[in-house]
Amino acid sequence: MFVDKKIKDARISICKKCDFYRNFLMLRKPIITTGSRCGKCSCFIDAKAKLSTEWFGKCPIGKWEEKGL
Repeated sequence: MFVDKKIKDARISICKKCDFYRNFLMLRKPIITTGSRCGKCSCFIDAKAKLSTEWFGKCPIGKWEEKGL
């Protein structure tokens, strides 16, 4: 159900470089990253990055899968 911390951290670093990375208010290029969200699927990135692919832990545009995460 959950992935280890190394995979979660790698996923979050990918998200931080993405054009769809938003803060909790859905603002682009946030200064405060607590509660960061995906502008494509509106998920909370910290929560989704913890989930295995069987439990919907997938990037909506496939960036995690490209890296084998």
